[in-house]
Amino acid sequence: MIRLPFIRILILATTGLVLVDSAVLLAMQQEEGTQIRPLEIMPQEVKLQQIKLKAEQDHPSKKPATELPRSILFPKGEPGPYIPPTKQVAPIVLQDKDEGIGADAEADTGLDPDGLEVETLELIATIPAEQGLIGEKDGGFPLTLWRGSERARIEQLLSILPVPTRSPVMAALTRKLLLSAATVPVEKILPDLPGGQTVPVASGPGSSETASIGIDVIKIPEILVPQNPSAADLSRFLSLRIKKIGETGDLAMLVSFLKLLPRESGDGSQEISDLMLMAGDISAACTIARQAVDADVDGADEEALTDHYWLKLLAYCQAMEGNGEGAALTMELLMEQGNTDFIFYDLINKLSMEGENGETQQSFSSGFGQLDPMTYSLLSTLEQPLAAQMFGDAPALVLYALSGNANVQKEGRLMAAAQSYRSATYPVKKIIPLYGNLSFTESEYDNAIVIARVDDTIMGDVLLYQSAAKQIDDLHKAETLKAIWDRALPQRDLPRAALLNARAVRSLEPGEDLLFHAHHLTRALMLAGNDRKAREWYGFVRTAAFNGHVDATRALVDIWPLMIVSDQTKDIPWSRGILDLWWNGQMVLSPERRKEKAALFYSVTEALGFKVPESMWQELIGPLVQDNNHPIPVAVWRNLISAVAGDKLGETVLLCLLADEDGGSALDPTGASAVIRALRSVGLEAEARQLALEILANNGF
Repeated sequence: MIRLPFIRILILATTGLVLVDSAVLLAMQQEEGTQIRPLEIMPQEVKLQQIKLKAEQDHPSKKPATELPRSILFPKGEPGPYIPPTKQVAPIVLQDKDEGIGADAEADTGLDPDGLEVETLELIATIPAEQGLIGEKDGGFPLTLWRGSERARIEQLLSILPVPTRSPVMAALTRKLLLSAATVPVEKILPDLPGGQTVPVASGPGSSETASIGIDVIKIPEILVPQNPSAADLSRFLSLRIKKIGETGDLAMLVSFLKLLPRESGDGSQEISDLMLMAGDISAACTIARQAVDADVDGADEEALTDHYWLKLLAYCQAMEGNGEGAALTMELLMEQGNTDFIFYDLINKLSMEGENGETQQSFSSGFGQLDPMTYSLLSTLEQPLAAQMFGDAPALVLYALSGNANVQKEGRLMAAAQSYRSATYPVKKIIPLYGNLSFTESEYDNAIVIARVDDTIMGDVLLYQSAAKQIDDLHKAETLKAIWDRALPQRDLPRAALLNARAVRSLEPGEDLLFHAHHLTRALMLAGNDRKAREWYGFVRTAAFNGHVDATRALVDIWPLMIVSDQTKDIPWSRGILDLWWNGQMVLSPERRKEKAALFYSVTEALGFKVPESMWQELIGPLVQDNNHPIPVAVWRNLISAVAGDKLGETVLLCLLADEDGGSALDPTGASAVIRALRSVGLEAEARQLALEILANNGF
């Protein structure tokens, strides 16, 4: 049995406060007949050397464990859920800087609005910061993503990139930007060459480089800053990517990305070791911990010697490996350094006893203040129940892990996923199965709309979702869906709501009894990417309107703007007469709201290449009220113009993402127009149209 100081915990049920009486730590061990090695008084450097030697003696590479550490997310013997088995894939080789990803890659890289489904690919390259989960032939950006941009500039923009976002198209662009294999931006660009072109600076002292500009050849001076980035520069750029991928909240995607990188990429990184703990890869976290402790010992850094995080993780690893003596020594050092995390000591003690006698020791998760990654991993390894009240302040990645943890009740998993989903850090596709885990009474299903009006919690969302999915009566189903849209619109979250309820909407067929609901049903189909079914509804409504049906005429006027912006085939008619019909149909609005709506529509459509007659613009002259929208930040607008002019793909996309934290839906007409035009200018036509659709839909179209 491990010789650890034991603790006595008194839990006050009424307050949840945990009081620890450290005076009897040794007595409890003695009562069990365990010999206690007293705390030795010796220099901390010497004790760390002992820990290092002990770890080397008992390290699995020299003394193989009898069995592999089990998954912390599924019961014993079950595989972990986050890294699925992958088929054999030919490696992607980063060769010439002008070549794309190898043609043998077979990854499924669907950057759809629901989130990214990724398959881990091996990218063979000398620079980890250039690796990515997707290449250009798999739907990613080209290797020249950052061509024309300086590294310091890109790092500045990445550091303030708003992640996450409720906009599915902008979320997909964010993932594509962060996960694409691409060369690292150069350190400096030489500006103001003839013809307005720029070239990278020379590669090192004593070297020179030429650049062809038209028919002229210009020598680049040797004194310019070298282009080749240092190891520190590469590490900083890679760390920024990892940080932003983590902010998306998708633990599966982040771990897949990390597994592409060499082991040494995580050296000394607490963030990466935390991620590995949450993903169930305790072995990888232990490797990072040992490297950090070894570096502390070898460097004799006094500040590093007191880094409790690495010592605690080392003790965890030693207990997992059955190395009780090593864990005891590490714990003693922690206590000598003043660490009083007795709850952690108790968990390590329970883990060690479980390893010796095979019995699970009950813990009390309700006594813990914060569910940090290491505590989460320990509780999960011990297969302890996790109290739902701990989820409140949990980071997004921990919430993601909790949603798939078998030790959490289904209601708790739903709560964790819903909390993450509401902050836009949980994929739509993954939350749908969780929404089906709860059940309601028939009375609740029948009165879902009324109940949801007074229940703005996740339970109201789930009730409406299930009610729409289960309804047999088409009219009642359409009314329930309308209640869901009304709930999402104030948060500008209509696109994700449409994706979440896509199956229910798809089940409805065009019919005269649903003409009153045709507008919002067709809009939902377009937002979910079901253009074929949306065209069926549009054709049905158009025919009914020509036959004089009043509801159909009103629906046609409302549907037409959305069909125009999402139509890439140019089959939807555009004319002055149809514009007049739409403009006259807005007379039911107040004059201010009518002009505001027209200004947004005209700006968006002209950004997509349509022409609005000048006389129609003249009707909007005068001050416009933009209560719920704001202009694009002037610095972003200015730099966006420069990035587009310089054909800087990555920088242009980054600035578009920075234009609005709401994914563009809160921009005023000029801002929306600028972002849509910028996306089209760098070849992202489909994304520009989808963004235009989202902007209109979230603004009452």
